[in-house]
Amino acid sequence: MVSASCRHRTLVVVVALGVLSCVGSVSAQSEFRGFWVDAFHPGFKTTSQINDMVNRAVTGNYNAIVAEVLAYQDNAGSGHGAYWKSSIVPWASEVAWNFDPLAYLCQQAHAQGIEVHAWLVAYRVSTSWPPSGNSTIASHPEWIMVPRGNMGTGPAPILGKYTLDPGSPEVQEYIISIVQELVGGYPIDGINWDYIRYTQTDAGYPADLTYTKSSLARFQDITGYVGTPPSEGEALWDDFRRRTINELVRRARAEVAAIASNPRQPVCHSADLLATGNAPYSFSSSLAYIYFQNWRHWMEMGWLDAGMPMNYKREHCTGGAQGDQATWYRNWIDAIVNDWRYDRHMYCGQADYLNSMANSVIQLQYVYAAGADGSMNYSYYATRAAETVCDDSDSWVNDWSWYSYVAANIFTSPASLPSMPWRDPAVAVEGTLWGQVTDHSTGLPVDDATVQVGTLAPVQTDGNGYYVVTLVPATQTGTAYDVQVTKAGYPDWMVSGVLVVAGDIRRRDVDLGAPPPPGDMDHDGDVDYDDLMYFVFCLQGPGVTYLPGHLCLDGDADEDTDVDLVDFASFQDVFTGPS
Repeated sequence: MVSASCRHRTLVVVVALGVLSCVGSVSAQSEFRGFWVDAFHPGFKTTSQINDMVNRAVTGNYNAIVAEVLAYQDNAGSGHGAYWKSSIVPWASEVAWNFDPLAYLCQQAHAQGIEVHAWLVAYRVSTSWPPSGNSTIASHPEWIMVPRGNMGTGPAPILGKYTLDPGSPEVQEYIISIVQELVGGYPIDGINWDYIRYTQTDAGYPADLTYTKSSLARFQDITGYVGTPPSEGEALWDDFRRRTINELVRRARAEVAAIASNPRQPVCHSADLLATGNAPYSFSSSLAYIYFQNWRHWMEMGWLDAGMPMNYKREHCTGGAQGDQATWYRNWIDAIVNDWRYDRHMYCGQADYLNSMANSVIQLQYVYAAGADGSMNYSYYATRAAETVCDDSDSWVNDWSWYSYVAANIFTSPASLPSMPWRDPAVAVEGTLWGQVTDHSTGLPVDDATVQVGTLAPVQTDGNGYYVVTLVPATQTGTAYDVQVTKAGYPDWMVSGVLVVAGDIRRRDVDLGAPPPPGDMDHDGDVDYDDLMYFVFCLQGPGVTYLPGHLCLDGDADEDTDVDLVDFASFQDVFTGPS
């Protein structure tokens, strides 16, 4: 029996590894066909490189280019620096000062109907200290995380790379500023995260023990943990390190969607997901989870519009010391599509550089037969393997004939890009609410406050006070919710009638500890009919005064201890109606 996902294919039925598969060309339908173009090889550094790349994408019937515009945050050499006109990250030294690669790539690709996604390495800074050209990070050595053994001794590398501390609120704000610059300043179609995880478990410790905003300091403050946790085996510390990565993904989900000035909205928010070895039975056994990249949760919560799993396997390796990689590849695809996609997209990544062209096509065929939403090839420049061994001694080849080959063998006609119905107000059934919780007395953000929207699961604010609540059931005209914020040491805050609109993102900030506005008789943050009922009861005129602390004084706008027509005039000014 042929699966429903095979019905749009020109079929040749083959038995490969004991699995009935659909192979052949992919028909013209909606599917993401992309490739990653890295910053270390030719691709998007000159006008001629970009012209060639766009032409090859057209030849291969690709419809998306994911360009690594930020691999390192210094300008020490090839592949380092910003490949756009950034006011935050130093300019890539190998690009002419009067040329903006990202702007030109957007112009040329969009003219051919090809999307451009900006690929960012999240936390990696440099291979030496201080980072060349980046005065911001150089002046903040406390932003760098280090192995446990280097704690408190200043910046030290993690696997040879100086790496930002994911849990620092200042680091998070710095990275978000890069996202804001890109989405707000360029007509890009997506933000794509890479290395949005740890690279080893012995990391996350502060370079400066006096820094009160490090991951460790926040962990100790929030949990009450005494001392320094080990790099492995302390569940609270492991979960907190996952939380810090979650915080950036969640915040970026809101920031990307909220920048209305980008003409390409809805801008896709995606990440490159670790998918090494064989697919585990339980996601918590995966290397991604061990390295604090809980991407299954990101997909489940709708923080990503698309996942791009890096399922890099050699198709010709079917056993031996390097494992049955062909089977592993299929196991990952099946798990990704059937178990961990949820209601978002999965664009399955594969390593062309590890395979012959024929085997790369076989892997692509499996992706589409399984029902994935699209595919990603790594990479634009390294298009096939030079050898067929099953260890890391095999080398890759730059062979531009891949683009005509893929068009002849699978992408035989152009395809439209898949839509994101959850971001379309016309068809969406859910929306997003986000905002910042601050302390009224200081104006500072409140970390680890609990925010609950209706009866949905509560969420915690990050170190900058931001909360993001996704998957909120909503209609096109808006659905009203009660929003409650609690934090030890503050009075509870609650407001009714906060509208969440399907396919949209709405913001509601919270000034925690602020006195209720005049006329807010029931202390729910608004002045509506409920307050009017209280006010009418209290409206006794100038002859009746109230003792300090009395409920009716919340309607005493002129603070003369009575509630009269003068106060009623003020009440009318702030009255909002039903909600």
